Amino acid sequence: MVDIMIDNLIRIDRETEVIHEEFTGDYHEKNGSHFLVYQNELDEKVVMKYDAEMLTITRFSQPSTIMKMHPEVVTKTAIATPVGPQHFQIKTQQYQKSSDGFKASYQFWQGEMKIAQYDLAVHFY
Repeated sequence: MVDIMIDNLIRIDRETEVIHEEFTGDYHEKNGSHFLVYQNELDEKVVMKYDAEMLTITRFSQPSTIMKMHPEVVTKTAIATPVGPQHFQIKTQQYQKSSDGFKASYQFWQGEMKIAQYDLAVHFY
């Protein structure tokens, strides 16, 4: 068991939200990839898989949400909302793995419109 600290700075339009969350979960390493697994505040299983190049966050909601962050690749995701799934492109500006977690800066886009900017830092101990 490990303690997982998640700090996320979210900017949408002119509004900024700072989120700090702490969870107890599991840490595994396999074939060069690192895995953090925990239950979020909605009691959904979350798996954060990361290595030197890429971060994948899977939230086992209904339906599941999968987000992939890679600084050289624009990826796509669909996020369930009360009005149905919202589709976004994810543009990753920065991603860095560390010995105790990772940091990622990324944006959600819909077509030519930037929807949100995220600065995420995850550490475990």
